[in-house]
Amino acid sequence: MPTYQYRCNECKESFQVRKPMSEIDTTATCPECGSSQTNRLISNVSFFSSSDGVRRAIAGASSCAGCGAVGTGCASCRPR
Repeated sequence: MPTYQYRCNECKESFQVRKPMSEIDTTATCPECGSSQTNRLISNVSFFSSSDGVRRAIAGASSCAGCGAVGTGCASCRPR
């Protein structure tokens, strides 16, 4: 089951919700303040090429501590 990231418009809290893809358009309730005024965020996705040359996605890949981007920002996370 996919995990979706949300941000509350009321208290600005970010949180995650696991739900089926069939419920992607349903409202998420903020666990902090109970508001249903939330927005789904776009998650980071990273790609890598395996030894067999196939590119694979890693959903929710962590971002670079130096620039906050994934594979596109500073010299330490830019693809080589």
